[in-house]
Amino acid sequence: MKRFVIFLSCLVSMGFAIDHGLEKTKKATGINLPEVEWKLPEAMQEDGYIDESKMPKDSKYSEMVILGNKILNETSKYVGPQAKDPKKRFAGNNLSCSSCHANGGTVQYQSGFVGIFGRFPQYNARADKVITLQDRINGCFERSMNGKRMPDNALEMKAMIAYMQWLSQGVPVGAKIKGQGLQKVDFLSRAADPKRGAKVYVNKCAACHQEDGQGMKNTESTGAYYVFPPLWGDDTYNTGAGMYRLIKAAAYIKGNMPKGDPSLTLEEAYDVAAYINSQKRPVKANREQDFPDRRVKPLDMDVGPYDPAEKGKFSTKDHHYGPYAPMDKVK
Repeated sequence: MKRFVIFLSCLVSMGFAIDHGLEKTKKATGINLPEVEWKLPEAMQEDGYIDESKMPKDSKYSEMVILGNKILNETSKYVGPQAKDPKKRFAGNNLSCSSCHANGGTVQYQSGFVGIFGRFPQYNARADKVITLQDRINGCFERSMNGKRMPDNALEMKAMIAYMQWLSQGVPVGAKIKGQGLQKVDFLSRAADPKRGAKVYVNKCAACHQEDGQGMKNTESTGAYYVFPPLWGDDTYNTGAGMYRLIKAAAYIKGNMPKGDPSLTLEEAYDVAAYINSQKRPVKANREQDFPDRRVKPLDMDVGPYDPAEKGKFSTKDHHYGPYAPMDKVK
């Protein structure tokens, strides 16, 4: 299961809140544009790095875009534990943004960044308010990267924003892109089973992410810290990351894993996601403060309080493993 995503969360929303109508209302922008094609700039290469020879020479903008691209692909080196300047160690683990947003955010249905610049500011259910793109990036740093916020005026933040703008060139403000986010998945008719997931992991994931889930480090002098990122343990996403939520994790796995041959069944995707997220990892404090409007709280959020409409019918374990269809019918 190569290059398992860490965030699924990061810059994509996939809700399944109890009150779908309310969530849609809160997200409404009044911008109604036709869906546009996914298109990458000419200078973008298949490996997710920019061909610098195709960028304008002696351009300060080019310098920022290229730096932003490198930060996303080699996050640990620039703004993580491997950064030479301790003041720039905002990420708390050695993952790269590209561990989730594949190839610098250029791959369809892997939480790509094409068009993302024009979709912010936007409503965020986790905070129940409108946030900026900088806020959303920092959400990833605090959760998927298990670190801390980066100042909005930091050089590295400006570089990432410049890269996302460059990658979004030609996309109208507010437009949806074919291939943005993740492919949606159906609910499983039963609760996900970590024991079944353990077998799936051994058979289809461990070759890359290792049996102990600690991933495979890059032995080269260049590139990301990990070739295949760890999925649990101290050096991975914390319990506040979107990938820690079952439906979201299952959606990424079902649509993209194993790498190059996404062939898992729906049950296998849910079960292996449950197994991975049953393992020890960093804990995000104060998660009960997430999704303050319980009516738009995702069904797979395993920390209460929950929508009063549930009337206590479902436990924390139910929210963590499902099944979700009975919850989805609560009105």
